[in-house]
Amino acid sequence: MKVISLGMGVQSTALYYMSSTGELPRADVAIFADTGAERKESLEYYLFLKKWMRKNKGIPIYVANYYDIESDILESKNSTGQRFVTIPAFTLSGGQMRRQCTNEYKIKQVNKKIREICGLQHRQRYPEVELWFGISLDEITRIAVPWDKWKTNVYPFVGYSINYNSETIKISDMRLSRNNIYNWFKQNNLPIPSKSACYFCPYQNRHQWNTLCNDDFNKAIKIDDHIRDQSTRGIKEKLYLHRLLKPVSDIDFSDSQISLFDSDDECSGNCMI
Repeated sequence: MKVISLGMGVQSTALYYMSSTGELPRADVAIFADTGAERKESLEYYLFLKKWMRKNKGIPIYVANYYDIESDILESKNSTGQRFVTIPAFTLSGGQMRRQCTNEYKIKQVNKKIREICGLQHRQRYPEVELWFGISLDEITRIAVPWDKWKTNVYPFVGYSINYNSETIKISDMRLSRNNIYNWFKQNNLPIPSKSACYFCPYQNRHQWNTLCNDDFNKAIKIDDHIRDQSTRGIKEKLYLHRLLKPVSDIDFSDSQISLFDSDDECSGNCMI
């Protein structure tokens, strides 16, 4: 079974198009893990992509939306109803919380959708699955060993796959950078997706914060205010969504000061974006 991990960002969406049109081998399905806190632009692009799929006989797209990270954070719990899931929020001392959200709201949701698509019952084993990621050549350090024996992580844009035993296998001579992929969108007259991330993601750069729609920004403020004091959960330090250690509502994201802390990097290939 060949599954595209569709994060609705630039690379994974290009991977979907290329696989659908025959520029790459055709995957069986694409799975979009909706965390419940996707940016408005990503959700709008998903609707566009569904229309494109129907018109062009694209690879079937499934949405995995079993859990809602926004609701869970506001209710101070995780996807299983236990202690709240840790997002990589910044601590007052300058550290950062451990990131659990990728596993809780991306990886587990995709796994669950694969079981559903395959019609697996409780305790039935997964089939062998190739999980395709849109990691480009300039991000080759994001290649990761899968956590599960039944998975092989495939990276078509760099021409390699890697399995649970850390065996790296060359699958093609393809080598595409992010710029190559941007040019591909332009050459094919397709709209370029925005970078995908949860609207409150602490890894967002200034441009991403500054371009949040009003509704998403106001929801980010609500999340930021809510996580500040987690002393009842055993966390002694105050938490912030931004590395300036200020409330999001107090930060001017057009200020040049922010650029000192900026990065164009996205969170991680494991976030499936």
